[in-house]
This record gives sequence, structure tokens and C-alpha cells, in this order.
Amino acid sequence: MIRPLVLAAALAFAGPAFAQDAPLKTAPAAAPPLAGGPAPAPPAGAPKKPPTLVQALIAAGFDPHTKLTGDTVQVMSGQRAILAVGGAKPVLEAVETGHVDIALPDGAPDTYKAVAPGKVAFAVDGSAAKKQSFLKIWNGLPHAVSYEAELTAIRGGKLAKRKAQVCAVPGGGTNYETWSDPIIAVTLSKVVEVADDKITCK
Repeated sequence: MIRPLVLAAALAFAGPAFAQDAPLKTAPAAAPPLAGGPAPAPPAGAPKKPPTLVQALIAAGFDPHTKLTGDTVQVMSGQRAILAVGGAKPVLEAVETGHVDIALPDGAPDTYKAVAPGKVAFAVDGSAAKKQSFLKIWNGLPHAVSYEAELTAIRGGKLAKRKAQVCAVPGGGTNYETWSDPIIAVTLSKVVEVADDKITCK
């Protein structure tokens, strides 16, 4: 189990995750041991050092990396994944670290550059001041891009996942999705180019 105080301090969010109840999956209570064996026990009477957020996530069975697995892409908060779309499955071309404009103080621009033509990018970010998490999508394709998204957040000190309703992004455009949850990562699947008259939300 992830220690709630560590996560609260790391994410700087208040209030419960996933205000709208939905089916969710929680991570296993125990994760397999890491390579190299268990860490030596601290001396008796020594204060326990709180785990870092990354250590806490790994202990809960979650891999805290932006990565492509099969045809799904996991994007961690504070990062952007740039994809090539059009083949049998997307190709992860780059992972960048930064912030999106909507998560920054009003008027501040993205720290990310514009996406190259022919590429699609997804960035996850959050704002403690606004108590919101964000997904920004850049569509460098000539037609709309459709996708599905699953959110990973914290509920009761545990990892919780649920599907999110998202909308297709017009060709050459950008779009935002916003949630009042402390999002750790967004997993994207079924990222495909679709006809412009198929811009729907699902």
C-alpha cells in the first residue's frame, strides 16, 4: 500500500480522487521483490525514512515510466509522449519532460514545442493551485485522431484506475481534458486517425 501522507505531499492535492464513482481496479497489495534482494533493515531504534513517490509506486506494483506496451501508451504526469500513428500500432518516438500552459499560472506558455507534422503528442500535467489534472493533445495529422484513455490516480491510499470520457482531436488542432483528481498517469489506447466527420466523444 502507498503511504497516503507521502502521496499527499508529493501530489499536493486535496480531496478524494474520482469524485464520480466508476468501476476501478486497485493495484496488488504486494509487489514482486526488486532485483538485488531486499534492502538491509535499518538499525534498531533508527527512524524509518519515508519512501519517495517512485519507490511507493513501485512497491504498489506500478511501473512509473512513460512507455509503449503493445498498442497502449502510458504517459506519466509531467511528461509528454510523441507518437507516430498510422501503422499497425503507434510508435513512441520521444518522451519529454515539461508543463502544459493550462497547468501553469495564467498567461504562461507551454514549455513544450509544437508537434511536428505527422505526429501526435499527449502530455499529462497537474496544478496544485487549481486542484486539477490535465491531458493536452497535439494532433499534427491532417485528419482527426480518436483515442481511449484510462486514468491512474490515488484512492484511499491505493492506486485506482478508471476509464475516462475523451473527445477526438481535429486535424492540425489541440485539445484538453481536465479532471479534479490527482492523476499520476494516463494510459492511451486505440490511437487512430479518423474521418473529420467522426469527431465524437466516448
